[in-house]
Amino acid sequence: MRRLLLSFTLFVFASQVAMAAWVLQDSSVQPAPAGLAFTERRVKSVTSDATLWVVTFDPKTHAFAVMDNPNGAFDLGSAAAKRGALAGVNGGYFQPDRTPLGLLIRQGVELHPLEHAKLLSGVLSVTPTAITIQRTAAFKASPAVREALQAGPFLVEGGKPIVGLEATKNAARTVVIQDAKGHYGFLICKSTTLAGMAEILATASIFPEGKIVRALNLDGGTSTALWVRGTPAFYAREWKSVRDYVAIVPR
Repeated sequence: MRRLLLSFTLFVFASQVAMAAWVLQDSSVQPAPAGLAFTERRVKSVTSDATLWVVTFDPKTHAFAVMDNPNGAFDLGSAAAKRGALAGVNGGYFQPDRTPLGLLIRQGVELHPLEHAKLLSGVLSVTPTAITIQRTAAFKASPAVREALQAGPFLVEGGKPIVGLEATKNAARTVVIQDAKGHYGFLICKSTTLAGMAEILATASIFPEGKIVRALNLDGGTSTALWVRGTPAFYAREWKSVRDYVAIVPR
């Protein structure tokens, strides 16, 4: 009986793993400015499917920059054009009165201080020589930090999906990423859960150019947007006005 119970338990576990596995169905290169790689990827599991738009770059030549939008005067497209950005996504969380949630630094000026909250588990920061995606507890304030944005939750750390993420609510997602080859970037996904997003990001075969080793979730849902410079520009538009954006700019 114990052997039968053990066998059944292992079968159920194996079935759950198989159900959660994601595979890359299709990947196509999209037009992008020099120095950026832009792809559309369609992925599928036994129970779901998702579409990703992924933009990556080499931090030796490009960096992230915060674009602030305190009065809602700009959408992502117009903010990116004004900043001279090559690509951009929506940024972090904010209150109904547009006050940012968590740390926000733009061009060396702190617009909002660091906060300690379960949701705000990570910080994206940029110095003249480095880009870092790290846990909030590990972040050290410094005059060298020129751009920073606090968000969360962490989705991938050490190349592995974070355990215990919400697994029932599908929504659009915006994520900043770092791969094993030292490239950085961001992506949006049409619709998946936080747990599903983490599993997708941690599946090496979906990112053959470099396994994702760190990934931090930004504001999603109706805030989710992606703009990539081109003629015409690619623009997956946000559905509401947001407080700030994250751009890719030349160093």
